[in-house]
Amino acid sequence: MLAYLFFHRPGPGADVAAYEDALRRFHAALAAARIPGFSGSRTYRVGDRYCDWYLVQTSASLDALNDAAVSGARSSSHDAAARVAVDGQGKLLRLACGVHDAVSPVEVRFSKPRGVSYPDLYRRLEEWTSRPGFSVWRRMMVLGPPPEFVMLAPSDPGLPAEMSPESFRRELVDPAS
Repeated sequence: MLAYLFFHRPGPGADVAAYEDALRRFHAALAAARIPGFSGSRTYRVGDRYCDWYLVQTSASLDALNDAAVSGARSSSHDAAARVAVDGQGKLLRLACGVHDAVSPVEVRFSKPRGVSYPDLYRRLEEWTSRPGFSVWRRMMVLGPPPEFVMLAPSDPGLPAEMSPESFRRELVDPAS
């Protein structure tokens, strides 16, 4: 499973409630589109920014998602949010271990310690990823800014300092609100 993440925020003076409503409409329109290889999307509020998670089965699914996101029934809802969004930045992640839980309220961004192999890192992370609600996602092909990893968790896992963890609370911008 892959996740395309898009980080953004409403520009100065934007109506935040209207921005969130536009995001809800856009994600609802994507869900109704039946895009091949697309598994769903959600928006999360993380501090004063937003992060959209778009789940796809393969990298080939990204083309269909990209085309569908800005065309047809989705274009007006996409454009309503895009008109006031600033500081957009994307990242492509692959599920490395654990099971994805879309409602995990904690996001921990971290780096692989220098000199630690990926298999050793994943073994060390099993302490968390063997439990429900924890998943680790790895940045693909250096597409997007560091750090390389994101852990989704039900609570702050307290990763070792050598991983340079940064923990954030994330709140689902509920499509039903």
